Amino acid sequence: MKEKRKQKEAKAKWTFMVYMAGDNSLSSAGDKDLKEMRKVGSTADVNVVAEFDNAGKRGTKRYHVQRKGVKERVVSLGETDSGDPKVLIDFIGWVAKTYPAERYALVLWNHGGGWEPSEMDRIARSVKAVNYSGRENIERRASSMSRVFFRTTLEKIYRLPSVAARAICCDDGSGHSLDTVELDEVLAQAVKLLKQPLDILGMDACLMSDLEVAYQSRPYVKYVVASEESEPNEGWPYDAVLRKLVSNPDLPTADLATRIVNAYVDSYTKRGYTGPVTQSALDLSKIDELTKPLDKLSEALIPRMATAKREIDDALYSTKAKFYDNTLWDVANVCEELASKTKDDVIRLSANEVRAELQPNSKKFVIAEAHNGEKVERCGGITIYLPPRILIPISRYYGDLAYARDHRWLAMLQAYNTT
Repeated sequence: MKEKRKQKEAKAKWTFMVYMAGDNSLSSAGDKDLKEMRKVGSTADVNVVAEFDNAGKRGTKRYHVQRKGVKERVVSLGETDSGDPKVLIDFIGWVAKTYPAERYALVLWNHGGGWEPSEMDRIARSVKAVNYSGRENIERRASSMSRVFFRTTLEKIYRLPSVAARAICCDDGSGHSLDTVELDEVLAQAVKLLKQPLDILGMDACLMSDLEVAYQSRPYVKYVVASEESEPNEGWPYDAVLRKLVSNPDLPTADLATRIVNAYVDSYTKRGYTGPVTQSALDLSKIDELTKPLDKLSEALIPRMATAKREIDDALYSTKAKFYDNTLWDVANVCEELASKTKDDVIRLSANEVRAELQPNSKKFVIAEAHNGEKVERCGGITIYLPPRILIPISRYYGDLAYARDHRWLAMLQAYNTT
């Protein structure tokens, strides 16, 4: 009896969690990713655990993934709403009790292909969106709003008091801002349930290697692995990622994060994929090494904005690495262009100081970065919110983010938009 109790209490070295919000256009991709996980499976040292909300009548299932699926533990949950933060938190709580470990990775696998129109329509009607119509549903489906992770984010937008307010919200990056606030709350609960920070937060999702997301995550997470660019439908190569972990479960967390980055980009170059791909690993303990020079750049730009606004415009025009409807921009690429466009020595020096923190293989905040494709060839591994003035208003929700509250970027954006 004592021996059984000891075995039950023994911790694995890693538990690798994958939360698959797949009740959407990505359902078939989720099936493929589970097959990739089963090529490796769990070991005594590494638990591979997935929750998959599949499209159709199969509902949601939890898997303790085993090699080739042999003797795999499967728990059927019936229908769940994987866009509900509470469902994700419940999954993490179940893992904490059932598969405790010394280190934890959580991969959020989500609506890279966008919410289904029917699901967006259901959410809009459930919150009784004012003057809502099927035509608006078509417009929202084609906007960046379809890419948000959490249903609660969609509900907040649909609760706005008019069609016009919702349209502005969809075009100004608000979905990104609101989703990040929701993520903060989920991660706070995860730390309480696991009784320790997440060692790796992986984003098998689009556009998540972003400074605002990283900054919001830093109280709860040690390393983030994510993509600046939209991900192809195939997402992460889970077999390659898990082989690296299972073969060496004592690998330092930073080294594992770096290997995930390289395995991801290698998987696309080897198959001859011609579109742009990016992946980055971020050490959140060193995030201030980037925020400090960005504050210095903001302070240089604000009093000089009468002239600098046109130089920023020119820099954005010349920057290739822009994402999320031109609201997220690669920091290194923008600063490179700004340094070359400005006639002001202080701005040039400040922009180059930011770039210096994002040099390849610098092992600072961005500990690893890989990319392929002309659009992303000058990427430095991290984006920032920078909507072009006049064309796109500053998100009404951007000020709610921790980075906007703690640093000078929002003041710079306001000066850029009002000078």
